[in-house]
Amino acid sequence: MSSNATDGGVPPPAAYANLPHDDKRRSTLLSIWCLAALSLAFLVARLLCKLCTRRRLWWDDHVMVLAWAALAASVALSTWSIALGEGQHVWDVDPAHFGRLGLLGNLTGTFSILAAVWSKTSFALTLLRLLSGHPRLRALLWLAMGSMNVAMGLNALFLWVRCAPVAKTWNPAVPGTCWAPQVYPIYGVFAAGYSAVMDFVLALLPWKIVWQLQMRRPEKLGVAVAMSLGVVAGATAIVKTSQIPTLSSPDFTYVMLPLVVWGAAESAVTIMAASIPVLRVLLRDAHQLTLRHYIVSAGTGGGTDVRTADGAGAGGGEEMQSVVRREQPTKHRRDVEHGIDDDDDERALRSVGSQQTVRTARETTSKEGDMCSIRVALCDDGSSQEGQLRRDDAFYK
Repeated sequence: MSSNATDGGVPPPAAYANLPHDDKRRSTLLSIWCLAALSLAFLVARLLCKLCTRRRLWWDDHVMVLAWAALAASVALSTWSIALGEGQHVWDVDPAHFGRLGLLGNLTGTFSILAAVWSKTSFALTLLRLLSGHPRLRALLWLAMGSMNVAMGLNALFLWVRCAPVAKTWNPAVPGTCWAPQVYPIYGVFAAGYSAVMDFVLALLPWKIVWQLQMRRPEKLGVAVAMSLGVVAGATAIVKTSQIPTLSSPDFTYVMLPLVVWGAAESAVTIMAASIPVLRVLLRDAHQLTLRHYIVSAGTGGGTDVRTADGAGAGGGEEMQSVVRREQPTKHRRDVEHGIDDDDDERALRSVGSQQTVRTARETTSKEGDMCSIRVALCDDGSSQEGQLRRDDAFYK
């Protein structure tokens, strides 16, 4: 996010009074810090929910923390640049600050790129666990993740190596040579556009998996939509891509501010979008635990029995439960149970009840398994043997 513009962009004093002197500093500061704060709120909520439910953090969580740290660094560097005059027209900026603004622009661009690619990588790592039984889709996901990191990594590297010596990349007054002025913006557009395409790939990939699960249609839609909010990040990436050509503008200190804002928006939106599916599952688990506690408490005083599909009690840890209300026996039923157990009608009643229980358990088992798979993929803490095996299989294969 730097420019090769020199003092040649400053107009002569006679024309200075007729030029615009507006600036974008306040609006830019408000935008980037709000984005950083919102994304931090989502990230902290995600981490706290995991820790409060005694789940350990996994690779996707650690990479997401790094992504937000890079976003915070880029926002802090942008704030410093704005204090030196970025956001004003180039003729309103002290020429002595141009070199420092160029260096800060390079640093801001580097951290902005890292924040974007790391946040997308974090979500890709989350998807890897969901795709543990789909080797072809896993291979596609690894290819997308690797190529995206290479393309964006080169974009960050080219910020620093496009001139020799390196100092000339942020201070055009230094003697040396540079690439043609349009080379880096062209590659920047390609890399940012490719990153946007990967946003849509990562957003649409869960639909194929979720729609094949044995779940109720509303639940499918909820899970799929929650995991597809990356399309919003893709939209912000497209807008950011359209702003990259402004890097070669003579009035670079003014026209590049939208690029700074949209760069921060891409990373912040990705962090929030990647945290929503995890928060959704964790909050759903918390609701289930609260409901389970209420049912068990009611059962101790009013006769409620809580059974999971495999027959375990409320402490069995399964997400989906079948709640069976035990009615208070009438005098007639007590007489039947104690005196006429061999009655054909009574045996038939018990047989029907047993068949209904078995049928209900069979119908819910498949749904429970799919919901358990989603929960393990998004936020399993690895404490169970099943979760650890799925995690190891997803990451090391």
